[in-house]
Amino acid sequence: MELYLWNVRLSAAFGEVIALAEVILRNAIAEQLATAYGATWYARTELFDDRTINGFKTTWRNLTMPTDRATGKPAQKTLQAVPAGKIVAESTFGCWVNLLDKGGTRGDGPYRKNVDYDSTLWRTAFHKAFPNSGGKRATVFTTANHVRSLRNRAAHHEPLIQGVPLRGQNDGGRRARRLPLPDAHAEVLRLVEYIDKDVATWLGQTSRVPELIRVRP
Repeated sequence: MELYLWNVRLSAAFGEVIALAEVILRNAIAEQLATAYGATWYARTELFDDRTINGFKTTWRNLTMPTDRATGKPAQKTLQAVPAGKIVAESTFGCWVNLLDKGGTRGDGPYRKNVDYDSTLWRTAFHKAFPNSGGKRATVFTTANHVRSLRNRAAHHEPLIQGVPLRGQNDGGRRARRLPLPDAHAEVLRLVEYIDKDVATWLGQTSRVPELIRVRP
């Protein structure tokens, strides 16, 4: 019971730093997208692969509009009526992490095309969002993907006691490679540091995670 309670408290503490890191990440990416492609960048399907397009389609579909006083019905959902900030706030963490991946494909059959995020989104816009990353998309994606694994595990109330299993990686055998908890915490701070070193330092100073790791039952 002590371990269970500790795990719940640790998940909550991780949730605090991840929540801040997520807001910082999505705002940094969205700012560069708007600068490079305009306020309605999310509607520019030629920029994205199917996975990203479907993610933003889901965000759009789930948006709720205020009631139109004249008709008593929800206002019409249009590019002009929906603030870009609403798309940014309501898109999943996975959407933002996927934008940092190498890119997939768009379309089907003879219309299927490879989408290379390295040569489009990263070089045009995203590298400016991560001035402290060394300039490599893969570096930022790896860190962000580790944070996603941690986020999902903590949010789903799964055990953190043995660390964070990394999807698609193994320890040389059949078991998933696990990220030790201090390293997982460091990855969250590292992701923020890629964007802003001062904010990462502040976040590390306010985090409750190191103390909770230290007092594990």
